[in-house]
Amino acid sequence: MTELWGGWLTPILLAAAISYGLTNVLLSNLREFALDVPNHRSMHDMPVPRTGGWALVAGCVVALAVSPVSVPSPLFAGFALLLGISVIDDLRHVSARVRFSVHLLAVALVLAALPHAIAWWWYPLLLLGGVWMINLYNFMDGMDGLAGSMAAIGFASLGLLCVLRGQSDLAGICALFVVCALIFLRYNWPSARIFLGDAGSTSLGLAAVAVSLYGWQRGAFGLLVPLVVFAPFWLDATWTLLRRALAGKRWWEAHREHFYQRSALRIGVQKTLYWQLGFMSSASILAHALAALGWA
Repeated sequence: MTELWGGWLTPILLAAAISYGLTNVLLSNLREFALDVPNHRSMHDMPVPRTGGWALVAGCVVALAVSPVSVPSPLFAGFALLLGISVIDDLRHVSARVRFSVHLLAVALVLAALPHAIAWWWYPLLLLGGVWMINLYNFMDGMDGLAGSMAAIGFASLGLLCVLRGQSDLAGICALFVVCALIFLRYNWPSARIFLGDAGSTSLGLAAVAVSLYGWQRGAFGLLVPLVVFAPFWLDATWTLLRRALAGKRWWEAHREHFYQRSALRIGVQKTLYWQLGFMSSASILAHALAALGWA
């Protein structure tokens, strides 16, 4: 624990300061910039800036630059490519084909940066799983407070296991995402003043993939742990995708058919968010129990 705080306190405080400061700049000086204008599929009524992810990612990137860890070049390249195409998509529409191609390349670069070699048959499974995580995080970013809460709880859960298993660097990285997610939630809690946008949601999805794979390879936890931790997102997104695909609908387009969206329309955003927070917390507790029992 001393090692964690000794090397990571400054980066964590820096991440919080940058995320907080840049979010306020984006809200004060660029209020009409990259607006998410509501339509018939939206869960909000007024235009909201979708630049919150820019501040979140900026805080994490700058903090990582002064942290004790050295980010492998392929890993950095993967995040840079994903962030670049996502920022463009926040400003103007990018076709699904182009986005999907970049997502594949980004995850492939993350796999190339893993510290240990894996069996060949892992690659297609992890490649598709990683791309799905990026997209499902984007799909699930459709209600105030939801994606930020999943990031805060999910990375806190993985980070705690990393602390318990002596993986201080991974724990520190998780702490950066938790702090920046909490800063973002201050402005994204219902009724939200700012949204994550594609830059934020896709980056969080890829970060979840990278931390999960590195934690697995370093023995902090098994792959079942992140699957359980992020179950509130992938269960909803996967089931909704299958239902829409089987119905012959264009599943990649925006809609209001996720469980959380239908619940919000029925009982309201606040109540739905509290139910989701309970689901997320329960999933994390279950993941820690499985790890403690040696089952994950």
